[in-house]
Amino acid sequence: MKPIVITSITSLVLASCALGPDPTSPNSQTPDKVRGDVSPGAVSLGDKSWRELFTDPELRALIDRALKNNPDLIAATYRIEQARALAGATRASWFPRLDGKASASINHISENLNGIKLADRDSESYDLTALLSWELDLWGGIRRSNQAARARLLESEHRQNAVKTSLIADVANAYIDLENLDERLAISKRTAESRKASLDLVVARRDGGISSNLEVGQAEALLGEAQIAIPITEKSIAAKENEIRALLGEFPGGIARSGTLDGLDTSLSVTAGLPSSLLERRPDVAAANQAFQAATAEIGVAQALRLPSLSLTGSGGFASADLTTLLEGGSGNFIVGPSLSGPIFDAGRAKFGVKAAQARAGEALASYEKVSKQAFREAADAINAHRKAGEIIRTRSSLVESLKQVSVVAKDRFEGGASDYLEVLDAERSLFNGELQYADDRRDRLKAVVLAYRALGGGWK
Repeated sequence: MKPIVITSITSLVLASCALGPDPTSPNSQTPDKVRGDVSPGAVSLGDKSWRELFTDPELRALIDRALKNNPDLIAATYRIEQARALAGATRASWFPRLDGKASASINHISENLNGIKLADRDSESYDLTALLSWELDLWGGIRRSNQAARARLLESEHRQNAVKTSLIADVANAYIDLENLDERLAISKRTAESRKASLDLVVARRDGGISSNLEVGQAEALLGEAQIAIPITEKSIAAKENEIRALLGEFPGGIARSGTLDGLDTSLSVTAGLPSSLLERRPDVAAANQAFQAATAEIGVAQALRLPSLSLTGSGGFASADLTTLLEGGSGNFIVGPSLSGPIFDAGRAKFGVKAAQARAGEALASYEKVSKQAFREAADAINAHRKAGEIIRTRSSLVESLKQVSVVAKDRFEGGASDYLEVLDAERSLFNGELQYADDRRDRLKAVVLAYRALGGGWK
């Protein structure tokens, strides 16, 4: 047993120097601040939990349902379980493997064979054996394999968080769209009622000889524009409700809502915070980091395959020609010893395996660089979108007020005979489009908050 002990100790010492580069986070540079962030280093919007940001009770309830039932999120959870199981199986490589075998046989030889005595024709054999196999981590391949498996597990967890971030943002965006469609429907119905009253007035003026059929036709066309917008919007509402139900992992159906867009605070200060914190919060960046570390560790695994492997193997048990004496002391037997095996000629298969692993690590590093730069771009776009959306709303609000005044004046001039209905027609169309666009601008600002929250890595904690 002395050589075995010496061999084991030697292998453990050698294992302390694993082959290949150590898996660490990529050493990449980051900018001093996110473009457009007027308060670098301040508390980021991404540091808030989604419950702090989304105060609308109906929206909160929808997000809760989505986090419980969304199929993509459930699938991501199972991917974590797969990675955890694979990590557990890889970790088992550190330990010996013990198998058992039991066999029994009865042998009867033909009596027609020459030279076989009658007493020797029948024989029995019984065997009860334990088989031991333990691969020693001579070159650190097992260590690197465990590091890779651990990194893959962490990657799957970050991927799940990325799915959560996207899911929360998708539900919030769809809910904002739905509220916007409700507002557009209300504007269309209100406009249709107003234009119906205008049409009645024009018809009465024509019957009184003041207006013409041309003006009646113009008023009818104006009413038709508002009326046709109603079923078009209702169709979009039903489709949006079905979209939300799909995100919830449910069958198509209606969606409860608060009736206003005031559940999302548009006065929030959208800041990115520290650039390093942005990369830490973004689950997709964290996942890319772990993917790179796993690929780096797999280089050492591939390099270890080029070298000999040392295993401690053995077997022991009981063997007997009589079942009654199988477990007696004289039936015991064992064999134990080290086993060294390695490639002699493989036509470069193992060498190319190392090159492939190195290439995969390079690819993973490039993916990390892409994702990290994409994170800064999305954060900059979100900050700019939120700021400009506020400016657009302020200008559009003043524009809509002006269009309302123009519409009132145009109606007064028409009723007073100072102008024809064409002025009313133009004013009404401009006002209707302006009100719809103002509703869309308010929607866009709300969605800019969601965009910023997603871009800054919030939503999943």
